[in-house]
Amino acid sequence: MDIREKGYSHWQGELKASRSNWLPIFFNGIKSVFKKKFAKVIFAFSGSTFVIFLLAVYVSTKPELKILSELVRLLKSDADLFKTFYSNGFLTFMLVILSIFSGADLISSDLKFKAFPLYFARPLSRTDYLLGKFSVILFYLLLFTLVPGILLLLFKMIFTGSLAVSPLLVLAILAFPLLECVFLASLTLALSILSPNTKFIQIAVFLVYMFSNNLAQILKAIFKSDRFFIISLQSNLEQLASFLFGLQPKYGYPGWLALLPPVAVSLLAFWLLSWRIKKAEARS
Repeated sequence: MDIREKGYSHWQGELKASRSNWLPIFFNGIKSVFKKKFAKVIFAFSGSTFVIFLLAVYVSTKPELKILSELVRLLKSDADLFKTFYSNGFLTFMLVILSIFSGADLISSDLKFKAFPLYFARPLSRTDYLLGKFSVILFYLLLFTLVPGILLLLFKMIFTGSLAVSPLLVLAILAFPLLECVFLASLTLALSILSPNTKFIQIAVFLVYMFSNNLAQILKAIFKSDRFFIISLQSNLEQLASFLFGLQPKYGYPGWLALLPPVAVSLLAFWLLSWRIKKAEARS
C-alpha cells in the first residue's frame, strides 16, 4: 500500500451495484415501526381476527361446543372460511390503519428533512430506494394476512386430521393477500410522496378508504347499479375475494373486474413514485 502525504487525494475505489442495497432501508424501517408508540396495540387488534377465526375452526370440529356458533354456521366450506377471514370489514379497516401507521411517514419524512441527497450519494438506485420503503409496509401487512392465512390452513388440517386441500384454494389463499397488500402499500406510498406533512398523509389515506365507500353507496343509490362498488376499497376487495375463492359474487358485476382497481392503482403509484423521486432528487 502506498504511503501518502497529508492532503487531498482522489479516491481510487469502485462503486459496485448490489441486489441487496435496499435491505438496510428495510431493516431500519421495520425497527422504526416496531418502536413507535401504540405499535403493540395496533398489532394486537390486527391479529385479533386470526384468533377469532382459529377458535371458530376449532369449535367447528367440536359440535358439543356452543361458542361462536353463528360464525361457525356461516363458514360452510373452506372457501367461505378464507374468503370471510380475508375480506371481513374489521380486518380491512385494521390493514388501512396498519398501512397508515407503518408507511405514511416513510417518504414524507425524507421530503421533510431533504434526505434524498444522503440516500443517492450512496450506490443506491431509485429502484433500491422504492423497494426498501415498499417492503417495510408489505412486511407488516403480510404479517397479519398471508401468515395468519397459512397458519389457519395448517391448524384446520391439524384439527380435522385431513390433508385434503384443493390446489386452487391454496393458490387463492396466497394470491389474495398479496394483491390486497401490494394495493394498500402502493396507495400509501403514492400519497406519502405528495407532501412532507405526515399528518396530512395519514388523514389522506384514511379519507380515501372512507370516501370511496361512501361515494360508492351514494352512486349506487342514485343510479341503482352495483357496478359503482368497484370504486369502494372495502366492497371491491370483497368482490375480488369472492372471485378468487370461487364463490358467488356479492355485487352485480363480473368478479374479474375487481382485479382492475388494485392493478391500476399499483401501476399508477409506482409510476408516480418514480417520477416524484426523480424530480425531488434533481431539486436537492
